[in-house]
Amino acid sequence: MQLTELERPIRDIVPHIFKRPVLSVNPADSLLQVGTFLAIGPQIYVDGLVVLDGRKLVGRIGGHHIIQYILQHQEGWFQSTASQIMSHDPSVVEASEPLSVALDIFKKTRFAFVPITIDGRVATSLSIRDVLRVVAGKDVTPVGELSSQLVSVKYITSIEKALELMLEKRIRNLAVRNESDNIRIINDRRILEFLLSYEGRRVIAGPMGLDAVSVDLLDIPAPKYVKQSTSAGIAAEFLCDVSTPCLLLPNDSIVTPWDIVMKRLFKP
Repeated sequence: MQLTELERPIRDIVPHIFKRPVLSVNPADSLLQVGTFLAIGPQIYVDGLVVLDGRKLVGRIGGHHIIQYILQHQEGWFQSTASQIMSHDPSVVEASEPLSVALDIFKKTRFAFVPITIDGRVATSLSIRDVLRVVAGKDVTPVGELSSQLVSVKYITSIEKALELMLEKRIRNLAVRNESDNIRIINDRRILEFLLSYEGRRVIAGPMGLDAVSVDLLDIPAPKYVKQSTSAGIAAEFLCDVSTPCLLLPNDSIVTPWDIVMKRLFKP
């Protein structure tokens, strides 16, 4: 991928993001309300939310912010507000700035979501999944060169331990191995969906909290496999599908949108 594409203005390289509404919450909105945006699933895929106080941007929220907060406040967490869990990072990028500016923020914050402004006012947002379109169908680099080591847990692992590992490793996808060593993939969205459900809230309120439920009790989809020789362009097309959060390779490695964009497209 040529550097010239990184230097093109955001408004030109990813014009589709300006056709959707800004998904925002107020500082006083409940965590339960905020989390619902991030756990609905393929009907509406949201990688992050902006927190607006009137028209003023005051923060950003991703799934990891909510999960980290729930782990630390297992009692009464659903009564918390957006202002208590949000990141106060003021980073924004003007639509006229090059794509590289946004990707640099992704790298520095490890949060692949940033508000995009026009004349200083938040107009939309950019996530790493949006940038996949820049790579899709074009790059011939084998995904085996971009993959990361797969992190896995046993099917009897508790949700609490799984979440702690995901936060420690700073990953969104975790492999769950059953007794036959077959793999299924659980991600932060699936877990958040459970935590926000009636059953999830009931479990958390119990004496053992999140340690009472093992990951195999969740709805865990089978992973999609690709060959190591599959091109980054083809992999990006697969990952543009919101029902495909990651791809697995036969050698126990994983490819995510972050791997495709940050390892191939963005090399500052």
